[in-house]
Amino acid sequence: MTNLENNCGYQVYWDNLYVDYREGYYTSVVDFHQHDFYEINLIRSGNVKILLKDRIEQGIRCRLVLTRPGTPHYILCKPDTLYSRAYLLFSNQFIADYVPEWKQLLTVFGKNGQIITLTDEQKDFYETLIKNIHAENDLFRQRLLILYLLSHISQFTSQDEQTYAKSPPYIMDALTYISEHYAEKIVAEELAKNLHISRTTLLTAFKKYTGNTLNNYLINYRLKKAVYWLRDGKTLQETAEICGFSDSSTLARSFKRYFGVSSRLYLSRKNCDDMSGH
Repeated sequence: MTNLENNCGYQVYWDNLYVDYREGYYTSVVDFHQHDFYEINLIRSGNVKILLKDRIEQGIRCRLVLTRPGTPHYILCKPDTLYSRAYLLFSNQFIADYVPEWKQLLTVFGKNGQIITLTDEQKDFYETLIKNIHAENDLFRQRLLILYLLSHISQFTSQDEQTYAKSPPYIMDALTYISEHYAEKIVAEELAKNLHISRTTLLTAFKKYTGNTLNNYLINYRLKKAVYWLRDGKTLQETAEICGFSDSSTLARSFKRYFGVSSRLYLSRKNCDDMSGH
């Protein structure tokens, strides 16, 4: 059984297959992340920015975003348009151990992820297929439906990747560094030096490509981790030490500043799972 919380903040437990839906004016996973399962993300509506290792795309079009295990990605929606998506997650074992033809379809996920623009008709088709997978109780038929889904998607993988805008590789490197060192002191000048760019270049590009300042992103990232540890029973002081806050008072102030309520009230809300967790 895999804990999605530890992977990227989905905050549910699953075995080999997970299907869910989201609609609102923000994404539930509010930062860069990567995980150990395959993800097929059907973006049905919203002004959405998608950042992969080698490309970036923003717009209101319906799209499929596919990532394989270990693929870093960042999906952010602007709150000016309703964000709606359906997503399908499954492990390699769920397919590979039962279907020899599985390896032939891996190319649909791309080397660093795949973004496919859809017509309304195509969007409706994939949405129906994902719903059918979700409703199916027989594991064998679920696997067959996933293979059919991927086989259908494979017709789009010949799209010219040059049509995508390229993102600087140091942006993903910066996001990766934060995800690995958020508990430590992170200074923009030192981070820029490690990435072999200037501090100004880092700060300007980070804001442009992630939609957030480096400092705000780092605080948000630490707060999301703090929510997990507080829900797990850690004290405010223990959580502050684990997540890179100087002390419990700083963590408490950050909660109040960013969420408008204390950590105690925040965690008591019935919808805190959605707030703390694409």
